[in-house]
Amino acid sequence: MSNKNLTIDLHPRLDDQGRTFYVGKLEFPGNINTTDGVTFLVFTAESGAEQLQICKLDDKKGKK
Repeated sequence: MSNKNLTIDLHPRLDDQGRTFYVGKLEFPGNINTTDGVTFLVFTAESGAEQLQICKLDDKKGKK
């Protein structure tokens, strides 16, 4: 996916009961500023292309 979001690839795993969960890791020498809020987008519909995307909160107050 092409965008300005921070993208983390996710890898499927199975728990003890056979249910799928996803693991993703990110390491970088910095901080994520969440002062104005953040949005977490999780994409799991396409097998092999699972992603977590982190972006700033889209402030739609007053917009319709």
